[in-house]
Amino acid sequence: MTDTAERLTSKKTYSTRRRVIEAVIIMALSILTVFALSSIALLIYTDGSRDPTTHTIDIPPGSYALIEQGENPLDIPPTWTFYADDTLVLDNRDDVAHTLGNWVVPPNTIQAFELQPAYGGFFTCTLHPSGGITLSIQPRDYDFAIIALPTFGFGIAVGIVIILGLTVMRALDHGHDDWVSEAVNGTTQDRSAIEQEIAHDLSGIDSRESP
Repeated sequence: MTDTAERLTSKKTYSTRRRVIEAVIIMALSILTVFALSSIALLIYTDGSRDPTTHTIDIPPGSYALIEQGENPLDIPPTWTFYADDTLVLDNRDDVAHTLGNWVVPPNTIQAFELQPAYGGFFTCTLHPSGGITLSIQPRDYDFAIIALPTFGFGIAVGIVIILGLTVMRALDHGHDDWVSEAVNGTTQDRSAIEQEIAHDLSGIDSRESP
């Protein structure tokens, strides 16, 4: 009895250890897969980058009035694309202050802004007739920091989903095996009971026929 209990405990320990190792391998493979895909996407995204460039926007007097009338005298696109380390220079010669997000350029002032991917997004802007523009600031070179958080976050999430799926599938298979085992055992027991009943009946007949 003790040997049987020890064997069951050892088997359970081995099964638990094997599943832990399996979970670690699945998690590692998920993170590596997401990292590889993110790296390929980043390399494609940074392909064709150029040296840092200075973009100067001259804002002549009367620009604000024209923009308020729905015109686009500065010819600024709704989505403005730059690369990291580019510099945006706003030369405001208008008689009012102009804003781009949190950047404010007072009248008759020149201000320069160094652009980084973290500064990208949609911002309110007095330089465009719509009242807002999108700054798309692409990374210049491969930067692991850009994909580090998505790689680990999404990779771990994918790994957890796979592990849960395997756990559910194993539970279903185990339940099916138990049902089959119970059905087979039940059939065997029924057959044994029938055979015993037939043997008992035959024994009774033989005893009655004996002189």
